[in-house]
Amino acid sequence: MLFIPLIINIMDRKFRIELYQFQQNTSLASNCNNITFINNGGSTIQINNFNLIAGASLAIGGNQDELDTTVYQLNFNGNTNGNVAVIKKIFI
Repeated sequence: MLFIPLIINIMDRKFRIELYQFQQNTSLASNCNNITFINNGGSTIQINNFNLIAGASLAIGGNQDELDTTVYQLNFNGNTNGNVAVIKKIFI
């Protein structure tokens, strides 16, 4: 009997990065493996009822072969000086 080990090289997996910026309330379907929210505005925002203070970031990462299908609600609570950058890592 011949045993041949299966070697998976993760470095061969291809992915793309998507970058977004939002200044008003919106919903965002993640459909990605990793997503990061960066609050560049001057006030606290809410992401699915989680408070993200100005200057802070929130990173949500997945394990290999996981896909986050959450729909995130970005709420600026009426503030006009909001700005959130979103970075998504999507395996292809």
